[in-house]
Amino acid sequence: MLKHTLPLLFAAVLVACAAPAERPATQAGPDTATVTHEADCMRVGGEWTQLGRAPVKQCLRQTTDAGKACSDSQQCEGHCIAPEGTVDGAQVGGACSVDTNPFGCQQRVRDGVASTICVD
Repeated sequence: MLKHTLPLLFAAVLVACAAPAERPATQAGPDTATVTHEADCMRVGGEWTQLGRAPVKQCLRQTTDAGKACSDSQQCEGHCIAPEGTVDGAQVGGACSVDTNPFGCQQRVRDGVASTICVD
């Protein structure tokens, strides 16, 4: 039984670790996750730079909705960030991030609940 369950468990872990589905572009412009070329990045007002640990350049864009109240990152161009000092698991309202950088440790709000996420 374990012999047959292990491959299914491994597949489930791989699916769980996969990148989240792209969210639709906000009114201000395309999601930077869809901007994969320097020219496209510049066209949307971004900076083509290395982000995170990967030696690959990506598009970093300042958001136009920074500070807007949110309860989920789908409401923001970047991410919905919890107020400083919030405890993980707390019901909380957040504010939209100032840029689209997903790297580092951030306490994000998803469906009104705060949780710390670290992305290398």
